[in-house]
Amino acid sequence: MSKVSVEEAILNLKAFLEQVAAGEEIVIVDRDKPVTRLVPPSIEEEVFADMRQFRESLSVKGESLSQTVIRARQEERY
Repeated sequence: MSKVSVEEAILNLKAFLEQVAAGEEIVIVDRDKPVTRLVPPSIEEEVFADMRQFRESLSVKGESLSQTVIRARQEERY
């Protein structure tokens, strides 16, 4: 993680964006106080793809939830 001043970030923004795209984090500071942090974007698509595969791998055993609720409601009436 690199720390750079606001002035340096303004002058070399393209170079810093290339570093971030390569996976590095950069903290921009103003008078030695952190102002913001440049980080690579999170890759959410992979997380959702994995969840989709996980859900598809599940198989339901027994009756469905809706059938269970209907049966329980009918049993309460009598």
